[in-house]
Amino acid sequence: MKLIRLEQGYPELNQMINMAGRETLILRKPGGEMFVFSQIDEFDAEAELLKNNKEFMEFLKSLSEEDPVISMGELRQELDV
Repeated sequence: MKLIRLEQGYPELNQMINMAGRETLILRKPGGEMFVFSQIDEFDAEAELLKNNKEFMEFLKSLSEEDPVISMGELRQELDV
């Protein structure tokens, strides 16, 4: 991981992409804001997209709120046996 302070200008984008292919970059603006610049694979990209998908996150929340235990009678009724 490499910290790049942006007080003295901004590196070229191609240079940053090449560097990020070797290690994760932390970019720090003069005001203190920090950003991560890193190579990702398809799984990482999909996870990031899902994390920012409000509808998907609400769906996961609803699943976690369900009672995971059902009685034997409920199971028989669900399976129609």
